[in-house]
Amino acid sequence: MALLGALALLAPGAARSVPEADHLRVECVVLRLAVNDYTVRRQVKLLCTLTASDESRLAGVEGAQLTITSPSGQGVTLAPQQVEILPRVFKAANAKLLFKAIDDTGAPSLNNVPRGFFTAPGQYRLRLSIRDQTVEGEVEFGEPVSLRAEQGGKIVQHFSLSAEQPLDILSDPAEFGPVYFRRQDLTNFLFQLANMDQALGGGDFRTPVESPLYIFQVRIGDMGGGPTKLLDPARYINGYQPHLIRSERTSTPLHFDANEFGPGQVVIVDFLRQDTLPDTEGLHGPQANFSSRTVVIDQMVVALAVEQPPIAAELGKAAASGGKR
Repeated sequence: MALLGALALLAPGAARSVPEADHLRVECVVLRLAVNDYTVRRQVKLLCTLTASDESRLAGVEGAQLTITSPSGQGVTLAPQQVEILPRVFKAANAKLLFKAIDDTGAPSLNNVPRGFFTAPGQYRLRLSIRDQTVEGEVEFGEPVSLRAEQGGKIVQHFSLSAEQPLDILSDPAEFGPVYFRRQDLTNFLFQLANMDQALGGGDFRTPVESPLYIFQVRIGDMGGGPTKLLDPARYINGYQPHLIRSERTSTPLHFDANEFGPGQVVIVDFLRQDTLPDTEGLHGPQANFSSRTVVIDQMVVALAVEQPPIAAELGKAAASGGKR
């Protein structure tokens, strides 16, 4: 009987019942990134993966277009920045297309949308056309997270820390979680461990999507460049456990003594919130053979240079120079 069942699977009718390996997957990331008070980048990125059992269905994908319409009705149409076509392997060939719409106040040369295009509050309409398929939806930027650095009760100015004073970091929101202190692929094994008990207890071995989730880390490095070192997470993550990079919740303000950093170093605080939209929101395409995920990220990075105050002799020279004038 087992042999008859195997032969039945090989019959022409059974072969025709095998589904075609045709699928369109769209990953959308809406990003707002602020670095100190120097620059803000607003960006919408789409990574599209088109899979086809017949390679001819990938012909012409480089002509795909993404149209973004602002809440005020202003529209821009973009071609893909990158197109990669992978020949058929086993049952499918793949085409990967990358779209980026950038509005960066600190690097205008990178912008490919009108200046200030992404500053209007509200929803932006997206329309993606790839060959005979159309994907549409609406996205918007999230509520900004924020960081503030203080020394002696005053906000740190000009990205410069005094090596002689302690440092206080305040955030908005002041309490947040779940929180990760290491930035890496959120499908990483260590991230999966964070929810293993919940997955096992619920009888569903797929790790639930955490939304929102936060990443918060403090690093110290050399002002001249090179790698930075992660400050002990136990200093700023409540409930920190060795070998895990996730905690349920943490809060600010955080206090760092002056001896935890020194002249010539840079202190970098990175704070990020990530929201993953439900399947009913974001982008929508053909009902069959289509899937998508839309993620909204708001991030703020504060980089602070630690400086030694001038010595008395230098102050004397400065005073003398001022007197001659």
